This record gives sequence, structure tokens and C-alpha cells, in this order.
Amino acid sequence: MFHRSRLFTFATTAALAVTLYCSISASTPSAVNAAANNAATEGIKVTLNGNEFIPKSLPFVKNGAMYLPVRDMGELLGTLVSWNASAKSVTMNYPKLTVKLSYGSTNATVNGKTIALTAPLRIVEGRVFVPLRFFSEATGADVEWKEALQTVNITRADDFVKENAWGHIWLDRKTGELYKSRDEQSPAVHLGKLNAAIQGSVSFNEIGIGGGASVITIMDNYGEPRVQYDAYGVLIHNNKIVSQKKASYFQRYEHNASYFQVYHPNGWLQYLMLTDGKTATVFNEQGKAVKEYDLPALAGKDDVYSIHAVGEDYLVVRPNRTGLLTLIDLKDNSVVVLADKLLTGKDLEYARSNDIPYHGDELYFAGDMGHGTLNFSYNSPLDNNDSTVRLSYDRASYADERDALPKTRSISELASTCKPENVDLVYMQEGDLLYIPLVGANEEDRKSINTFCGILKKFAAKGVQETAPEVIRETFFHGMSIIFTEGDYLEMYRVPQGLAIGVGTGKRLVLDDIQAIRDYEQLKVQQPPLSIGPNPARFGETVHMTGTNGNYKDAESTVSVFWKPPMINNSTKHNEKALLIYTGTAKFGRFDFKFKMPAYGKASDGTMKPLQLGKGIISVDDSSNFELLPASKIFLSVNGVPAADPSFEPVTISGKTYVPLRAIASITGEAVAWDANTRSVLIRTKPSAVEGDLKEGAGLWIDGKKAASELQPIIRSGSAYVPIRAVTAAFGLPVAWDNVSRSVNVTVAPSTNTGK
Repeated sequence: MFHRSRLFTFATTAALAVTLYCSISASTPSAVNAAANNAATEGIKVTLNGNEFIPKSLPFVKNGAMYLPVRDMGELLGTLVSWNASAKSVTMNYPKLTVKLSYGSTNATVNGKTIALTAPLRIVEGRVFVPLRFFSEATGADVEWKEALQTVNITRADDFVKENAWGHIWLDRKTGELYKSRDEQSPAVHLGKLNAAIQGSVSFNEIGIGGGASVITIMDNYGEPRVQYDAYGVLIHNNKIVSQKKASYFQRYEHNASYFQVYHPNGWLQYLMLTDGKTATVFNEQGKAVKEYDLPALAGKDDVYSIHAVGEDYLVVRPNRTGLLTLIDLKDNSVVVLADKLLTGKDLEYARSNDIPYHGDELYFAGDMGHGTLNFSYNSPLDNNDSTVRLSYDRASYADERDALPKTRSISELASTCKPENVDLVYMQEGDLLYIPLVGANEEDRKSINTFCGILKKFAAKGVQETAPEVIRETFFHGMSIIFTEGDYLEMYRVPQGLAIGVGTGKRLVLDDIQAIRDYEQLKVQQPPLSIGPNPARFGETVHMTGTNGNYKDAESTVSVFWKPPMINNSTKHNEKALLIYTGTAKFGRFDFKFKMPAYGKASDGTMKPLQLGKGIISVDDSSNFELLPASKIFLSVNGVPAADPSFEPVTISGKTYVPLRAIASITGEAVAWDANTRSVLIRTKPSAVEGDLKEGAGLWIDGKKAASELQPIIRSGSAYVPIRAVTAAFGLPVAWDNVSRSVNVTVAPSTNTGK
């Protein structure tokens, strides 16, 4: 069996290299020259531990060195390889190994140590090539070059396995050492050792919750013909193994539920779970065991169980020997074989008697609908249409609670009272295409909701009921979902005969009415894309934004506008650089506002940082490419927000920037005055305290003392201006001049009156 995840490098008489696909322009001289001189080598073969690896792109030779695409290399080696376009660097992560290489450099770093490259990185047709001799010397794989066979035989001592090229988990098959990387840019962290003797093919699954806790499931499939399954469940907390269990199954393996949540008045509580097939242990978010279930005792049979679902007062399990999905009701301590309740005829007979390819039924848990109703999916092995239907089971322990629920109203009852005041929401979608929903509380939606009510009245008047199986959708829903204010719920959708509404399990009401179909289609309005203009825009220029933020049900909701740098390879790091530049309000999910483009934005740590000149991204719920240009003239901003008053505009004289006196008074809320008699700017100073000669020009007095000469004000067009340094000297407010945006930014504490 060929394991695509094993890391390899080799030292050979021919220097070998690998390449990374990336978004670098192929028009560079190095790219053109390299492409012209590279010779494709279709005949060269590469093997790893005796298994041939076929790259997706042909290797080539340049100056005696062979080059291979690095994406292929990453797949073969089982490494995580990423390209940082802005830094022009490659990062490779693997257990106990982090390698970083920068384009244009003759050195690389291996686990923080600098090592000289044996051949330079090259760019060919937008790809970055890395010399594999370097990987050989860095990692020490054994390599044998067969000249006659034109074959590189690579042998590697370690036996790490990684499920696929995108996986972030490694397992050493021989030692059981387990590693995990957070993302492509992060080093592999040692989690601990799995107590396992791996015998066959391995697959991974992971699910995590808050508090740094997660469960990794490692499935070992072996035997002939692959009928043995060992499922190792590993609980991880703060990057360390804190507990592990092994469950063994024969013929049939279904991934055990390892996560569930329970509603609590203070919020949903999340739990993780491990099982050995006999017991199930529940862990909280801190990785502490809080509950344990004895499965044979609860189910009444000594068997090995797989766990399909866990609720606050029930478990859904499948015993390995019979294969019959079973409900363990912890509320009344009953045990229900679900096939006996949900299947009939030949389907039930098949579930009871069949043993090929395994024993049991084809029922699978599909969801908890509340009030003791559980949904299950079923694909009959006796049908050839491959359709999956939904079956519901009402737990007897909840019969009284269901009886106390308000009775579902009929279509006729809903139609007779249908009006905007009685409709909460109308959701509409065609697969993954979402339309703007209708909201009963929104005055602008009332006409459309009345149109919907008209369609519903036609259903009540001439709809025809027919039998239809409740087929489980394997794709997104196509149609309308209607929620009434009293809790009633309907789904309306297109069928070949016209329109249909589900009216119970296996039943629907069908309406054949051309006008109703037209009205139904006209209600669907696509969500508009984010619009921002002008684009490009200058710092300090007024921009106009329209769009939606998805909060259609709320009469008012906050819209946070972010600026981000151009997208780079790592989306996590890209989002970390987002800066908040404006906060507005949406009405029923729609917004339309104007603001001046700031020079600064608020980072996630609360600090103000300058926006970059050039191309970037404006992001709300949607995003749009956006370009920033220098301001046409200098402007004043407070906490990154451009001042709205045009009279607050600064001036520059002899290389020194001045701000209007009235702007300072407005920003600080303090007593700042111009005394015409003494031609002085007075800050916390009485006119009687001013001394001096009017011939000296305008003066600045702070707390009864004349300021230094370099802080003296000027008069322009009858208005007094003070140097930006005077703002800091007088009020202790940080003032920054940004040459890129041509803005003066004053940082003011939230309690200070900004007067904008």
C-alpha cells in the first residue's frame, strides 16, 4: 500500500528540486529565461519506499538539477506547503520540521537555523521552484539514483501517515506519535502517543469545541476483505492527549458521535464523547469527564455498540451483531428497535434477516425535532431509485408534552387569517441562491406578503391533496419557508403540476394556477451585491455604500465596515489585518449610508492603524475590491474619522501643518478662545493674564503661560490656526501626520466631546 503522506528528501548525484504553484507574474525575466531553457523529462520516475509517485506536472531539468511541482511534493511527502504571495516565501510544515524559503535568497531556515541552498529558487510560468537537494540535506532521506532506469528510489525511515493533501493531522504508524498543525503556516505540534498497533489503512476525523478541546477519531481498516475496523477516539485539550479509547467492529463501521450539545437557560452546553463500544464517556469543554454510560446495561444486550446520536435524555446506538438501530430512552428507561417501528413488509424482513454486506437496517439518525420527535433517514436497499426518505418516531415518554402543544392549523385556517400582521418571516431560496426574505414587521414588505397570502387562499380554495413520500433533500432547499407569528410553519415549492405545500408526512397540497405561479416567482428578489462608490476613492472623500448585512428580521442592526489588505494565501492572517473604518445602521437588513474615507482604522486589539494606499478589500457581510488614492488635499480626522465640518480643514505653510482653532475647541470641549485685543489664542487662560507686544504677531497662551515660539498660531482669512504640536502640548492628545493619506489624526478619549 502506497502512503502518500510520507516525507521524503534525497541526496543524489543530480540535484533535484520541487516547485510551488503560486500567483506570481510569469512575465519576469527569470521566468522567461528559465522556461526557455528547461527540458521536460518524461522518462524520469520517482518512487517512495518502492511505490511509484506520478506527479500532476512533468519534472524538468535545469543546469543538471531536476525540478518537480511542490504541490505534488506536498502530497507525496505528507507535508503542509504554503506560499505567502506578499512575502514571496514558501513554508513547509511536518512533524519536527519547519522549513522556510524566500524568493531571491540563497539561504533557507530549517527549524530556525540558516542553511545554504544548493540551487536557487526559480520562477517558471508563475511557479516557484525549490531545490530538492536542500530538502535532502535538511531531512536526511535515503536516495538511490538508478541511471539506467532513470529512476530515483527514495527510502524513508519514519512512517507518518496523513489522510490527504489538505489534512493537518499526522500519525506515525510505527510509534503512534500524533501531531497536528493549526493551519498551513503553523508548525506541527506533538499531541502525544496513540496506544495503537496500526494494521491497515488509516483515516482521520476531528471535531472541536470551545476551550481548546477536540476529539480526533483514527480509524484503522484491515483484514481481508477489509472487514475489521478499529476506531481510536482521542480527546485533546490544550494540544495534549488527555484520554483515549479503542472500539473494534466487524463488517460494519459508522463514525461514532463524538460531539453533542444540550440546551441550558444560560446557553447551549457543548460536550465531547469517547467510546470503546461498551462504555461512553462524556467530557465537558475543559476536557473533564462528567458522565459515563454503560451501553450493554442500558440496551439490555452484551454487544459492541456504535453511537449515532446523544441527547439530554436519550442515545441512538447500533449493536454490531444485529445491526439494528436502537433508541435508548433515558426518560422512561425503554429500549426501542427502530426498524420495528419505522419499517414494514419486505424492508423490515430485510433488516431482520440480511447479512450481506452486513447485518441490520439502513436507518440513520437525522435530527431531534423537539418534544420527543426524532427524525431518521432511510434508503431502501430493495429500491433502485436511490432516493432517501425521512421517517419520524415519536417517543412515548413525551406523549403528554406533545398533547399539550397547540394544534397545527390547517391551510384553510391559515389562509383565512393570513395578513402581514400574522406573518413573521418568508424565507426564499433556490439551492444556495438566497433571496431577500419578507418580514411582516417591515412596512415595505407588506404588499409582497399580501401577494403571498393571496396564493395561500388559492391553495385553500382549490388545492388538491396527493400522496408523496417525504424525500430527504441531498441538496439545498428550493422554495419558500413561511413562519407565522403564532408558530405555524409551511414550506411552499415548485412541482411539475404547479405549486405544492407539505401538509403532513407523505402528503402535499398541489395548486395548478398560472397566475399563482407568476406571483410566486415575482416575490423572489435577489440580494444586491455590496456597492461602494466612487471606486477608487481618495482619503477624506465621501463614499456611498449600499448592500445587506443579513439581519433582515431586525428593525435595526449594526453594520461594521472593514478595510482589509489584498487577499493573501492564509485567510486567517488576512482577517487579522482587518481594520474597522465605519459603523452604520441597517434597517431590516438593508443599508444605505455615506461616510468620509478615513486614513485610520481600528484593529482587533483596539489600536488605530493607518490604511494602506492602493488596492484592498471593503468588507461587511459581503466584500468588494476597493482602491485607495491619496487625498486631494490635507484633512483632519479624529480617532481615524474625517471631520465632517469643512471649516476644520488644516493648512500647510513652510512645511508645517496647522489646524483651525475652532476645530480644537470642538474636539476637546475645553475653553479655547481667540482674544482680538491681544491677538492671542487663549487655552485655559484669562485675557488679563496676557502680556506682550501686538507687533510680535499672534501668540499662544496655555494655562497662563506663553507657549514656545514654534507653537505660535497664525491668522489666515480671519481664522486662527495652531500647529499640530500645540494640540499635544496643550491637551496631551496624540497627533499624527500621515504623509501617505495626507491627514492629521487626533486621538481623543471616548469621554471627550469630539463635536463631529
